Amino acid sequence: MPTIDKALGLLDHFSNSAPEIGLAKFCTLSGFDKGTVHRYLSALRDCGYVEQNPLNKAYRLGPALIRLAAVREQTVPLEKVVAPLLDTLADQTNELVHAALALRTGMSALYTKDGGQSGTRVGFDEAEILPFHATSSGIAFLAYGPEDYLHAISNSTLSSFTDLTADTTQKVQSLISETRKAGYAFSDQFYEAEVCSVAMPFFDKTNVAIGTVAVATPRSRMKRKALVKPLAQTSLQLTQNLGGTVPGDLSSKWNSL
Repeated sequence: MPTIDKALGLLDHFSNSAPEIGLAKFCTLSGFDKGTVHRYLSALRDCGYVEQNPLNKAYRLGPALIRLAAVREQTVPLEKVVAPLLDTLADQTNELVHAALALRTGMSALYTKDGGQSGTRVGFDEAEILPFHATSSGIAFLAYGPEDYLHAISNSTLSSFTDLTADTTQKVQSLISETRKAGYAFSDQFYEAEVCSVAMPFFDKTNVAIGTVAVATPRSRMKRKALVKPLAQTSLQLTQNLGGTVPGDLSSKWNSL
């Protein structure tokens, strides 16, 4: 793995539950030695990607990321396109909905809306990277995204998050086949106990998935058949709004839901 990949990969360890991370913890999370981690963090700090809390010397995300995020949104205003559609989907389903884009390490949330009005809610950390093999978003993307993502999974060690996680390449391939047959991915406690989700991809103009839309619910409230139709309508409309096209066979599946 190139040095720049290793250095930037440290940023993936930040989340809402870990907004600050110390040097020793970074060594544990990354598996790199102290000298290497310190060198990477120093380079990231010099570029403004991280900064240190002056009180405890822990590292946190730096201001350079705010500027880059603003440039990204101005150039490719995905959130402005996604937000109204997901707001509508959340109102229709009264559940947590989210759109995600693919990183090399998993799915990264683009926009989230909880349409719940009462009862048990599904928690969601927008800063968390969702693993490809353990979430409906990830499986949906692997089924319809660039093939090199699937190749990377095949060469990786797959962590188990619950007893139902697809932790082998064979199990992941089986889920992908089911997804392509049904036209959507379904997760039943793959990543978190008592949580289920349904996900569908959205596409660019080359018929290749660039992201996913998902609905997550407590397992006791999951009504898959009631969710797939509004989810398909949202994914289709999002694809069209982005100037993309849904592959013909998948479009037929969605229209028949």
